Amino acid sequence: MNADRADREARETLSSFPAFYRYWMPRITGYLRAQTSDGRWVEDIAQESLLAAQRRWDELVTYDKPGAWLFRVATTMLRRWQAKAREQCTSLDEIITRGEGGLPSAAERGTDGRLDLMAAVRSLPRRQREAVALHCLLEFPLPEVARILDMSEGSAKTHVHRARRRLEELLREPAVEKEGRA
Repeated sequence: MNADRADREARETLSSFPAFYRYWMPRITGYLRAQTSDGRWVEDIAQESLLAAQRRWDELVTYDKPGAWLFRVATTMLRRWQAKAREQCTSLDEIITRGEGGLPSAAERGTDGRLDLMAAVRSLPRRQREAVALHCLLEFPLPEVARILDMSEGSAKTHVHRARRRLEELLREPAVEKEGRA
């Protein structure tokens, strides 16, 4: 997506809250799905984030990057949910079955043994997962990623770089394993 088109689309989304909602809802839910394998709360967090935007609509329309504000709110809400979910886990087995931490399960691999991209993204450490989803999947520039995640631009760049490198490893692992057995 080129910068002129993105700017035009962003301006058009501010014409009304329904337009803003239609534009950002699929993007925010996609971002949240990339963050967690537990989809129970994705729709709720997306809706709550957009309700927060609606409550602050008069103020939000004056922002340079209202989408960045929305993603920051959604990220904060997701982190709170994840913290509560971790507190409720009573054993390591429960953490693994919820998809928290560790490598993706065999069910998340295709018939050829390759890892699904979204499963690979979800297996990354939280900061890397957030940064790569915002920058690579949603095409936010690094300064915006840094602002959304409340970190320096250098940190955002480092997290994206490390995430890309790890994703490359994860997505080609089966081929390497097969070659090693031959």
